[in-house]
Amino acid sequence: MSLVRRELFLMSVYLCLILGIGVYFFFFQFAYPRYVIINSQIESAETALSQISQILNGKTVIEKEYNDFVQKFEANSAKPAVTDILQDVKSKAGTAGLNVINVKPFPLKDDGMYNEFDFKLETEGELKNLGRFFYALDKSPYMFSIKHTQINAQAKDEPLKVQLLLSAILAKE
Repeated sequence: MSLVRRELFLMSVYLCLILGIGVYFFFFQFAYPRYVIINSQIESAETALSQISQILNGKTVIEKEYNDFVQKFEANSAKPAVTDILQDVKSKAGTAGLNVINVKPFPLKDDGMYNEFDFKLETEGELKNLGRFFYALDKSPYMFSIKHTQINAQAKDEPLKVQLLLSAILAKE
């Protein structure tokens, strides 16, 4: 039994059609949903990796700041005299271009793991010199924090009067 040319053509068309429908259903029933799931997993993994990358980039900055604080705290472990701290602050203010009017120290406070030394500093000078002074305090071997700042404007050609309440952190013996 031999098939005629027309029958062979129709049979090949039907087989191609059945094969096409099979591939279509296989793709949309099995492959495409799997592709969507894998793609969403890849996107969530990329998001997590970018967050981890941001954390790791911040880690180096935090470690550097921590090491700076540890060095400053260890430098203070020899319990420097309060007068040394006040002299350092006065010299930094003078170097920055500020005139120190008055320095009023307060008693040393026990703050748990460390001691805290507060003092009030009254200076006068230009605003840019105040910025230099703050920068010098940050680079100081002591750990300072500024608790209160009051800047009083003066007449046009007179310098600004600045009152600062500073705190120095000292290690306990």
